[in-house]
Amino acid sequence: MKNLLVFGSILALCSAHHVWGAEATPNVLLIISDDQGFADFGFTGNPLVRTPNLNRLAGESAVYRNFIVAPACSPTRAALFTGRDHLLTGVWGVGPRAGLREDETRMPAFFKAAGYQTLHVGKLDSAKVGNKSPTVFGWDDWLGGGGYEQRDPMLWKPKNSVRGQGWTADLWTDYTLDYIRQHRDTPWFASVAYIIPHLPWECAEKYRAPFIAQGCSESLAKCYGSIAHMDECIGRLLEGLSETGQDRRTIVVFMSDNGPSSPEASKQSEEELAKDVDWVKRNAAHLRGHKTQVWENGTRVPLLVRWPQRITAGDRAQFAGVEDVLPTLLDLAKIDPSITPHQPFTGVSLRESLADASAQSERPELLRMTISGSGSPAGQIADVTQRKFEDHHLTLRGPRFKYHALPGGKAALYDIAADPGETTDAQTKFPEVTACMAKECRERWQATIASARAFTPEISPSN
Repeated sequence: MKNLLVFGSILALCSAHHVWGAEATPNVLLIISDDQGFADFGFTGNPLVRTPNLNRLAGESAVYRNFIVAPACSPTRAALFTGRDHLLTGVWGVGPRAGLREDETRMPAFFKAAGYQTLHVGKLDSAKVGNKSPTVFGWDDWLGGGGYEQRDPMLWKPKNSVRGQGWTADLWTDYTLDYIRQHRDTPWFASVAYIIPHLPWECAEKYRAPFIAQGCSESLAKCYGSIAHMDECIGRLLEGLSETGQDRRTIVVFMSDNGPSSPEASKQSEEELAKDVDWVKRNAAHLRGHKTQVWENGTRVPLLVRWPQRITAGDRAQFAGVEDVLPTLLDLAKIDPSITPHQPFTGVSLRESLADASAQSERPELLRMTISGSGSPAGQIADVTQRKFEDHHLTLRGPRFKYHALPGGKAALYDIAADPGETTDAQTKFPEVTACMAKECRERWQATIASARAFTPEISPSN
């Protein structure tokens, strides 16, 4: 009997090696947090927030600190799932302005065509559009949340949606863990979109109490407590990969969808925010702005990419954007993008910088647009060509310089490498850079309008 057991183990190992050998098809676990700013992590220098699992993941990952998303959830997720500038996908804001075009191919469709099982858990932004569920766009299985219910959420499923009991983050994590355990013998792609630390901030007392003890306000303690809870959930996902023997054959990607927000941020001026004790503590990186704005604190977040024994851990010098994630994952998984029809990627693969930490490949500058407040786009305009460049707050972001086209024809240039807080206008110091980026920013805007794909009609809540 003992010999039979040994023989059976050998067969199992041989079978596993056949499927998951040196050129094995990797799983992909894509984790997205919500409104977690650049400084909302221990590994980016925040001395108060507690993110031990994300700190450990960062220590095991390629870390992109010069990584740019869009200033709000829907634009970022549209770019993430399509590999394209969000304006070209039709998304120009949140809510009714988040009409991601149905002919835009989503990330899971590529993996599904390559034989993967696909899962989406969490926030349904850009995974569901109108009355069409994630299944239509390539996710085989999904469990979605309703709004920002941090506890006892509505759990939307392909069939038999129910009201859950317990903390939302735990329920979503449990579902993902079950999926990981059940699919250990086949390649899978899973996107897990938490709603932490999006408002309202809520958490169990055990997560809140340590921050009260550190002198944080009730509001900040709940914010940091919710982040600590999510960090614990992410730790459970990583442990699940290890327990099932899938950690070495799974690419783990983590990112946030935009910069931080707070109950007061959108109501306060820059001067008032600078005096807000909670905001000063949270904005440990001293970046300018907040969620919905194209100042650095609205669009800069860290990107982590882990693949044990394949990707060497450490910081990456490469400048990158959210639209680069899809082309990169397809490249790493050796999936030909032509496996399924799609609109042209505007993102590029980061594979070269993943292989060489010092590599800095050229990539086009990133166009971004503020979505609320001064310089945000007006409501529905029948003729999109009537949207004027000078009415908007646009930025063109490169690896070092960032050009701001401000409303009313004004402009500013910042040397982000030397001045990440965007405190000193460098137009006079770098006139040639200013002229070049000003020209490119306007041309990119004009090309976006001419594409006839930007600014889809606002969708009603019923859709």
